Amino acid sequence: MFRLIGRVQIAYVCLFVVACAGVFAWEALFVWPVERCESNGGWWSAKYRECATPIPVWRFTGRMPGEVRPVTPAPSPQAAKKP
Repeated sequence: MFRLIGRVQIAYVCLFVVACAGVFAWEALFVWPVERCESNGGWWSAKYRECATPIPVWRFTGRMPGEVRPVTPAPSPQAAKKP
């Protein structure tokens, strides 16, 4: 009887250690990178599991915030066909 209790105790301790290791691995692989990325001001992509730096729209459009530029109409397809 005492041998059985000893084996069950060892099994529970082993199960506890494996569960703790699983929780630690989950935190290290999935939670900590997200927290580190967001604390530095980045955007976390769960799909690609990478941290991206947000880029303001004015960087690639050339328009500063609040700047108004006139919209030039696109040429009509009929005007493009005439020689």
